[in-house]
Amino acid sequence: MDFGEVISVAQHESDVRSMALAAGVPPAEFTTRYWECRRDYDCGLSALGFWTDVLDGPPGGQLLAHLVERDVASWLHLNPATMQLLGRVHAAGVPTSLLSNAPRELARELDRHPALTTFAHRLFSADLGVAKPDPAAYLKALAVLGEDPADVVFVDDRAENVAAAAALGIRAIRFEETADCLTTIERAVLGPA
Repeated sequence: MDFGEVISVAQHESDVRSMALAAGVPPAEFTTRYWECRRDYDCGLSALGFWTDVLDGPPGGQLLAHLVERDVASWLHLNPATMQLLGRVHAAGVPTSLLSNAPRELARELDRHPALTTFAHRLFSADLGVAKPDPAAYLKALAVLGEDPADVVFVDDRAENVAAAAALGIRAIRFEETADCLTTIERAVLGPA
């Protein structure tokens, strides 16, 4: 499963505003810069490199630490419906793993997160050196899992990530926060009720 906007909810607007205010950049412009620079950060660029790119200059004083802390915290709001589904999947003994585009700072926080300890593997783009939807991300994950693509169910909120997984023969489901989608995931993982 993906983490962002599947296991977690989308970043709260208040978190984004807080980072933008600290950075001294209007929120809309901040959001544009944040996402334009995010892929390199997800693939292993340092926090200093990422925030220097976002701000068009290195963050001084304690600003870097503050921005990293706020950014990590912005992704830690878990989706209750997904957590309930995962509880049923884990109770059935089905092994689950994460495959998420995430920078090292977020990845290490997620490695320590008590709600994620039941995952057999927590695989992050910054550690893999490649981000979804690059096919190499899925191939590296399959190698760690030791599974054939057809034996894996992959869930992600982004259409391009789902399409890339499906192109490799992985059973891929696009996550939408609806009861029907959650039922589809549960049936794919646990079989018919």
